[in-house]
Amino acid sequence: MVWDRLDGLVTDGLLKASIEVLNELEKQDDELHAWCKDRPTMFLEVDDAIQHAMQHIMGTYPKLVDTGKGKSGADPFVIALAKTHAPLLSVVTEEHGGSANKPRIPFVCRQEGLRCISLLQLIEEQEWTFG
Repeated sequence: MVWDRLDGLVTDGLLKASIEVLNELEKQDDELHAWCKDRPTMFLEVDDAIQHAMQHIMGTYPKLVDTGKGKSGADPFVIALAKTHAPLLSVVTEEHGGSANKPRIPFVCRQEGLRCISLLQLIEEQEWTFG
């Protein structure tokens, strides 16, 4: 099962996220939030380096966060975490596309020279098989 394999990545210290992702998921209080909350070692606090990278991201791509809708608040932290740990960390997202006028995670990652892959690409790269 995919969740078991992801759990293995967490246990091995290979799956990381900003604590801001957990904070954003808390608003939904669903199964994903519960799964994440049970894996506190996966989440990194925002340190000075991440804060500095996040400020660069928001200064360069101010439309990345939709403050009016209160959505995507963790996105700059996701990118900043990858930026401060590049090339060790890649961004994994199911978002697609984006542009200068409507930046999304993959667009910003491309602009910043960061590796951005989908969950399917992660599964293929890990050579996981199921069934």
